[in-house]
Amino acid sequence: MLVARDQAGQLVSLTNRPDQQTIQKIRSSSQFCPSCRQPVILKAGAVKIPHFAHKQLEGCQPFSEGESERHLKGKADLHSWISRTHQVEAEAYLPEISQRPDLLVDRKVAIEYQCSFLSAALFTARTQGYQENEFFPFWIYGGPPIKRQGRFYQFSTFHRLFFQYSPLFGFWFLAYCPNREQFTLYSQLIPLTSSLYSASLQTIPLTSLSYPPHFAQPPASVLFSLSDWFKQKERWLQQKLYFQQGLYDPFFSAVYKTGHHPSLLPLCIGVPVRFMALIKNHPIEWQFYLWNDLLIHEEKVEEREAAAAIENRIKKGELQLNVFPVLSTPTITDLMKEYLAFWELAGKAEKEAGQTTFGQMEREKGFIKEFEELLMHRLIF
Repeated sequence: MLVARDQAGQLVSLTNRPDQQTIQKIRSSSQFCPSCRQPVILKAGAVKIPHFAHKQLEGCQPFSEGESERHLKGKADLHSWISRTHQVEAEAYLPEISQRPDLLVDRKVAIEYQCSFLSAALFTARTQGYQENEFFPFWIYGGPPIKRQGRFYQFSTFHRLFFQYSPLFGFWFLAYCPNREQFTLYSQLIPLTSSLYSASLQTIPLTSLSYPPHFAQPPASVLFSLSDWFKQKERWLQQKLYFQQGLYDPFFSAVYKTGHHPSLLPLCIGVPVRFMALIKNHPIEWQFYLWNDLLIHEEKVEEREAAAAIENRIKKGELQLNVFPVLSTPTITDLMKEYLAFWELAGKAEKEAGQTTFGQMEREKGFIKEFEELLMHRLIF
């Protein structure tokens, strides 16, 4: 921790990187945890960031998680950055929710700089605790760099907890690296599979930004083609067939029961649409269920009706939502609106199943030529 209280109850802060004289002065007196009131000791060496640590950690819930050097430096960096223009408190205790954000800005914004793994349940509980008490939670990722796979990026279930959304940036994710003292903004996040995303990147030095941060809007272009999408979809199908033994998978089982093959479904099933990141499953899965439940039976399907059908499949455990604790919009209804708008524009041929693999490949070429601009343009926010 970066703050403690002395014997008089006064706050002692290490956020401004104290010099050796100040460190010796602090060491010559007693300090206590602001939360549990138990004694703490000052740890400061030639390499380590100066910080306080409990002599015995037992019984202090707000400080129950150990802090890495990365977390301590990142928190100190962010405190110094924000304090230039705003009132900011490090590790301020909020008794109404028994939480202690890394930084509290203007008594309104709770900044959590998260370097280590946190379960979705705990991440969500903390977020809701802030929101229900009128604090704005702002999560910043501080862990290892996001891994690349060719042109794309791998975002795990944990990473996706940090996703936010805005009309200008689409789904976005903010990381801060204390070693390089720079932010990385991943925006226009578009999934090709449940964990593989295309993204537009901006890397900005901490010293080049003011708080709250304002980033330039990314270029209005998609970083993959519809042909890339179809290749990734087929690769996903083949891997799922191989590793999960098709017949035992709910999706494959449902497809086979209709007399179809997953690789020969109508070309309108399994297309990329705006907001598809809301559902963890590949779009071919939820679009097939929607087609099987409604679209082949009704000439006109309303957005709310489609959303209800998807939610029913979620309740059955056949589909799964991504957990985005910070997001309130967009919604499943918004996603259905996007897909149904495309469904209305597509022709009869695109809504019919293929007969052979070669024939499907030829159909895909025509589909790409006719619909690539429409589909890819709609992915950009």
